[in-house]
Amino acid sequence: MKFMQNVPTWERVLRLVLGLSLVAGSLTGLKPGLLAYGLELTGAILALTSFIGFCPMCAMAGRKPLAKAR
Repeated sequence: MKFMQNVPTWERVLRLVLGLSLVAGSLTGLKPGLLAYGLELTGAILALTSFIGFCPMCAMAGRKPLAKAR
């Protein structure tokens, strides 16, 4: 499935850094439990949307797809 990107490059980098930080922090610093699993899931979703460049929540909120560079 091909989606039009709706996440700019600067936000993709920020999402990747934050997502990996959440996953690493929950794996190294928290005891297994609901909070740790929630942080891992949130971090994985942020990292995934940074790789794809499309965020379904942003699309539902009305963010328009990025225009292609000329």
